[in-house]
Amino acid sequence: MTEVLTVIREFDVFGNAGQTPYGIDTPKINAQFVGISPAMAFDTNNQPKLARANERKLRDIEDGLRREFHDKMAALDGNDLAQNLQAIQDLITTFKSRLEQELLSDNQLELESLTMNGEWLTYWQDNAPLAKTKAQQQENLPQDF
Repeated sequence: MTEVLTVIREFDVFGNAGQTPYGIDTPKINAQFVGISPAMAFDTNNQPKLARANERKLRDIEDGLRREFHDKMAALDGNDLAQNLQAIQDLITTFKSRLEQELLSDNQLELESLTMNGEWLTYWQDNAPLAKTKAQQQENLPQDF
């Protein structure tokens, strides 16, 4: 019987995982794949990974999604919760659909799960009186810090 391998791949929505300022945890989608050879392989540390061709396909899918959803993700409007959640839902749904169409193969490579992590700011209110007062107080702080 062939051994079924598991690989978790992290998709950084903004594509700048190593360059985040101030320790901000950028939004990520973790995709957990299960598969067998030849769709899976092992790295030099004998850890399972996607085969090279599948790795390239996955990177192409991720790059395409970043380009397609760049404007939507960068322009999440502050207090329209429904619109913000819809943009995130559209991203995840499209990601899953593209994986199914372009990467996964029956009996060789399957998607086991998708999970989200990171800081997904979905609602903020900067026009409320107290929020404006707070912002003004922060602007008026002494500049000697």
